[in-house]
Amino acid sequence: MRKFSLFFKNTYRGFIFIGILVILAFYISKLEFIARFHISALIIGVCIGIVFSKIFFIFKNTLEGGINFSAKKFLRLGIILFGFNVSLDSIINIGLDGFLLALGIVVCVFLAGLFFGIKILKLDKETSILISVGSAVCGAAAILAMESILKSKPYKGILALSCIVIFGLIGMFLFPIVLNLNILPLEKYQIGLFLGASLHEVANVVGASGAFVNDDIVEQNAIIIKMIRVILLVPLLLVTAYFLNKGESKKIEIPYFAILFLLVIILNYFIKLPNEILDFIKLISQILLVFAMTALGLQIDFSKIKTMGLKVFMLGFKLFIFLAILTFLLIKII
Repeated sequence: MRKFSLFFKNTYRGFIFIGILVILAFYISKLEFIARFHISALIIGVCIGIVFSKIFFIFKNTLEGGINFSAKKFLRLGIILFGFNVSLDSIINIGLDGFLLALGIVVCVFLAGLFFGIKILKLDKETSILISVGSAVCGAAAILAMESILKSKPYKGILALSCIVIFGLIGMFLFPIVLNLNILPLEKYQIGLFLGASLHEVANVVGASGAFVNDDIVEQNAIIIKMIRVILLVPLLLVTAYFLNKGESKKIEIPYFAILFLLVIILNYFIKLPNEILDFIKLISQILLVFAMTALGLQIDFSKIKTMGLKVFMLGFKLFIFLAILTFLLIKII
């Protein structure tokens, strides 16, 4: 009881502060103009955090406990519960070809990002990994999960998130236009595969596939491929954790939250919870992740962003182009 009392004393001010910002993020995300562009509360939370970061640094000693807890503990719990958003049924139905497409995208884009970032642009390893995993897997959630393993400085996560937001939105608007004009020779079912494999965020996929009015095949295939990429985050985190610690005397730190994320997906497949309970769990997951994203925004270091910004966005742009071309080629091969 004494430990809880001490914990509450050290964190409640930070929780109240960030809680107000989270409420503001959800309110803004529901505004008609914002909702039309499928900009999630997660991204808005980051932006609000950036806006109020100076206040955080002024009152850092008072607010730090709650902010740090949100950025770490809430993050991991939110990612675990995010597993309830993934339908294993749909993933099984799309077959081996869909799985191989998603696997090829995740592996090739992640490795290409490390090569471009570290070898060509001379970025540090952590920043390159974060941008690569965000592009290869599932945007913000992947960056947050990987950041939990890397324990990198908050500004690196912000840089990676900025790339994902910008190029994800560009793709969400650009790809439906290109595909509707039949510039790319793709069949209807292939269009869904392309959107699900080439766009960064789940929200981007939903927004882009929604541009094909009354076309369930496009939307279904797009979301399924995206969900396969989300699941592949788990082995990618485990492999990354292994190689980061390889050759060192310290014990390998296993990202248990990633394993729990996978177990939740399996649990959701075998145990059919009522829709009301599922909706509530998904809401809790979203709230926790918005807390984590807002906390991330509050901790940014603008001086670091200024020195690394251009190279970071060059990497984001290279991966955006590479992802689109690779997806098209793999779809035509598979």
